[in-house]
Amino acid sequence: MARMDKEILLGALKFAHENLDGLKIKEVVDEKGVESYIDHCAWLAATTGVAAGVGGPVTAVLGVPADVANTIAQQFRVTLAVIYHRTGRYSVSFEDFIKIVAVSLGVELGTQAAVFGANVVARQVALEITKRLTARTAGRLVPLIGGVVGGGMNYAFIKAQGKAMLALDPKKFLA
Repeated sequence: MARMDKEILLGALKFAHENLDGLKIKEVVDEKGVESYIDHCAWLAATTGVAAGVGGPVTAVLGVPADVANTIAQQFRVTLAVIYHRTGRYSVSFEDFIKIVAVSLGVELGTQAAVFGANVVARQVALEITKRLTARTAGRLVPLIGGVVGGGMNYAFIKAQGKAMLALDPKKFLA
């Protein structure tokens, strides 16, 4: 991945974090529960996966970037929902938040991350998200089947992230 792409994705991760509506997420989790919220986010991610892949290469060109952005947004919403569910906090600094996202993705938080901070962790997260989301792009190039592949993969990714988050203790990563 080129340096420019990493910087763009890093900016996108920061943008997604800054635009989370923690209070709204709190309200929905309080009303419907965290499992229901995770499922809702998974279906929202699946929707753009279907749209990006249903027309094959024609819809993939424009749809994949929008789909990636939406999938990241849903992943971040799930992450904050679980943090709130476990800790009562619906506002978390980017540095703490990205560490939790990293751990939920299985990214190792080594000494380099501790020394250099959130930007290093965010770059590792960006790389891992890119690997996971682009690995399935080829399946979207077949019309109609691409929609099933895209929607199914997005749904499974968000559900897996929700499960991973529920297995974590976010309090260990919060300042």
